[in-house]
Amino acid sequence: MVAKPEVSISAGEPRGDSHGQFWSPATVSLTWPQAGQLPGPSIQISLVAPIRGQMTVDELRQAHIQAAHDVLNAALLSIEAPPKVERERITRQSPQR
Repeated sequence: MVAKPEVSISAGEPRGDSHGQFWSPATVSLTWPQAGQLPGPSIQISLVAPIRGQMTVDELRQAHIQAAHDVLNAALLSIEAPPKVERERITRQSPQR
């Protein structure tokens, strides 16, 4: 895929946890342009990013991008792993005559 996606970030209100760390929930959307009559692919990632009190808007955006990168890496690694198939022991009972 050659075209670059449009990246948009929608951030929610910061939230604190029990340890005093603050987090910014966000949704990062990547949308590629359509190809003729075919719609372009898109991805929407829900995430939380750690925030500090004196962050600029650009730093917060970068924190959201880094969190999206981390989520995508984890997702790709999980689907690249060979599937683990659990086999159940099948016991057949011979028909009684």
